[in-house]
Amino acid sequence: MKRKLILLLACLLFLGGLVVMLLPTFRSEMLRQSEHEAIQLFEQYRNEARALASPQPAQTSQAETEPQVLETERPFPGLWEACQAYNEALHKEQKYTAYGMEQPALALSDYGWELETFATLSIPAAEIEAPVYLGTNRANLQRGAAVLGGSSLPIGGEGTHCVICGHRTWHGIIHPFIGLEQVQPGDEVKLTNPWEELTYQVISVETAPADSTDLLLIQPNRDLLTVFTCTYPNDRRVLVTCERVKEKKIWNTILLPWVAMP
Repeated sequence: MKRKLILLLACLLFLGGLVVMLLPTFRSEMLRQSEHEAIQLFEQYRNEARALASPQPAQTSQAETEPQVLETERPFPGLWEACQAYNEALHKEQKYTAYGMEQPALALSDYGWELETFATLSIPAAEIEAPVYLGTNRANLQRGAAVLGGSSLPIGGEGTHCVICGHRTWHGIIHPFIGLEQVQPGDEVKLTNPWEELTYQVISVETAPADSTDLLLIQPNRDLLTVFTCTYPNDRRVLVTCERVKEKKIWNTILLPWVAMP
């Protein structure tokens, strides 16, 4: 009987140790699934909003015989204007504070946007696909990436610098940003907001003190994005700075026919 009891206790200890070992892996996988669902919900909500902003036929006269050009209204126009106004005000006076970094720039529900996810971030080189929230408070960082309060909102534009951060690990959970150190200059980063997909290119990867904000400031006439996470040990930050890729203009080539000389 005593031998059986010892064997039972040994089995329980083994199972308990196994659970402790596998729990971080399980919780990390649950985080991946939660982030994937948040991204899918964002894309669905975004597509539905764009569909509701139905195209309106442009005004044409009865004499015109060409097909009508359809013009699509921008969904959530009030939110778009608020984002632009916030970024413009920030460009004039930018200041980072410990409290302000955690605060969302806007209350999205005030403008009809009912999701907490405001954007998605994609960095293929680091295998990062993350939902993006506003404000780097604990709740947001535990479920994805977050826009640093005091930085530009992720809508792009000259004179903006959006800063997005995420955990490397947290209480044993492995977050996607653990792969950020694999990124190299030239790699592509995509940021999708409610209205468009913005493409950036990595221009530098460097480390900086945890309390340094010099590299996170707005620079005139530049459209910048910085993504960062902590190093191991947690005494510095890995900063991946990107610049918006300008759209290439396609010029139509006009071919003039040869004129036969008499």
